[in-house]
Formats: sequence, C-alpha cells, structure tokens
Amino acid sequence: MAEHAVVVAGGGPTGLMLAGELAVAGVDVAIVERRASQNLIGSRAGGLHARTIEMLDQRGIADRFLSRGQVAQVAGFAWIPLDISDFPTRHNYGLALWQNHIEHQLAGWVGELAVPIYREREVTGFAQDDTGVDVELSDGQSLRADYLVGCDGGRSLIRKAAGIEFPGWDPTTSNLIAEVEMAEEPEWGLR
Repeated sequence: MAEHAVVVAGGGPTGLMLAGELAVAGVDVAIVERRASQNLIGSRAGGLHARTIEMLDQRGIADRFLSRGQVAQVAGFAWIPLDISDFPTRHNYGLALWQNHIEHQLAGWVGELAVPIYREREVTGFAQDDTGVDVELSDGQSLRADYLVGCDGGRSLIRKAAGIEFPGWDPTTSNLIAEVEMAEEPEWGLR
C-alpha cells in the first residue's frame, strides 16, 4: 500500500493548486483523479481574478497563464463593470482563460514538483483511525495517508461520507456558453 502524508481526491484546479502548495511546503502529497488527463470537453471556468494571479505570481508561474490568456478589465457586479486598474497590485486585471488551459498549466507545475497523480481512479471509500486514513480506490488499490482532502467537486464523495452537508439551492437562472473559433483575434473578451 502506497503511503503519503496527504491524499487529495480530485485533480481539478482546486486539487492541483492545493497539491502544488503542499509540495512547495515539502509535504508528501498525491492526487487521485478520475480522468485520464487534464483534457476537458466543453467550457467551464473562464478566467482568473487578480488575487489568483497574485498567488500564481508568488509561486513564479503566473507568466505561464498570462501568455495563454487575455488580460482584461473583467471585474463587475450585476453586469456593472468595475474598474480595478488602480488597485494596489501588480495584477490589477482579470485574465480570460478557459479552465482546460488553467488545468494544463497547474498539472505541469505539480508534475515539476514530482507530485504523483493516480489517474483513471476515484476514491470509493475511506476508513479513518487514530493515525490516519486508508483510502480505497476504484481499481482496488488502497493508499494510506495522514490526511485525505476532498477536492472532488460539488457531488463530493469525501464530503458526503464525512457527513458534511451541502444544502445548495434550486437553480433559478440558467446560462448558455458557446465556444467559437474566430478568423481574427477579438478586440475584447475571452479566448
């Protein structure tokens, strides 16, 4: 049975960032991710906020994201644009960048930090004792860890099994996202 100080269930942006931060701190961390790669079909998150870019800059990896996205004044509330250009930060803007690109960059970073990713597997159960937790994977393998962290999305098995409620609410609005390829670079917006 492989052992790690921390096992992160979920290799999306949250799980990848957490694993990277732990690895930078010298913690033995591993990720369990159900997907075979960071490839995503369809659109999800569409960008990064100024504070997130600051955090990436602190780790020396902001340029990886900035070179692939489009800097934009995208802050707003209730469709009212907010000018954040005078905020006291080096990154007083948002970055238009789809989640699949964000994940590829984060996965590259955690790969450089030698974080193992158990791909095409899911956490199917866990048993906690006084010294840690045994983590059961969908392929029959088990991992041992001091801590198990659930970064496995809104329908998190980890959260449910731990008895942590997520009441949520019924949706009252819906959105439509379209992806298009343009012949020329757009003057504004996401790319």
